[in-house]
Amino acid sequence: MAGTTVSTVVEAPAGKVWELIGDFYALGDWHPDLPEARHGNDLGGTAVGAVRIFDLDGTVLDETLLAYDDEGRSYTYSLPDGTFELNTYRATLRITAVTELDATFIEWAATYDVTPEHEEATAALLRGVFVPGLAALRAHFAG
Repeated sequence: MAGTTVSTVVEAPAGKVWELIGDFYALGDWHPDLPEARHGNDLGGTAVGAVRIFDLDGTVLDETLLAYDDEGRSYTYSLPDGTFELNTYRATLRITAVTELDATFIEWAATYDVTPEHEEATAALLRGVFVPGLAALRAHFAG
C-alpha cells in the first residue's frame, strides 16, 4: 500500500475553514483546478454514500463519500478501482484547530494500491491536486 500526504496551516479558525470545505460537494468551490461537482445520486453533501462527479476535460471522475465526521471535521472518500491505475484508493481531508494561533491545520492524505512502476507518478499526480487545493485555502483565508 502506498500513500501521499500533504498538509498546511491556514490563518483562520477551524469553524470557518470547515464551513468552506466541510460539504463533500464543495471541493470545486474552493479548489482552483477543479470544476463544480455534479451530484451522482440524491444524497446530500454529508451523507455516506454520496457521489460527486467531476468532468475533467473529457475524463469523468466519480468519488464516493465513505465516512463523514462533522464533530471531528473530516471526511473520507474513494475512487473506483482502476481509476488512474489505482486500487483501494481512500483519501481523507481533515482539519484540526491550532488554538494558540487561532489557526487551522489541514491534512489531505490518500492511501492506495498501485503497481511499483506507477508509484512515483501517482504520488506526483496526487500532490498536483492536493498542493494547489491547500494553497488556495491559505490564500482564501489570508485576506
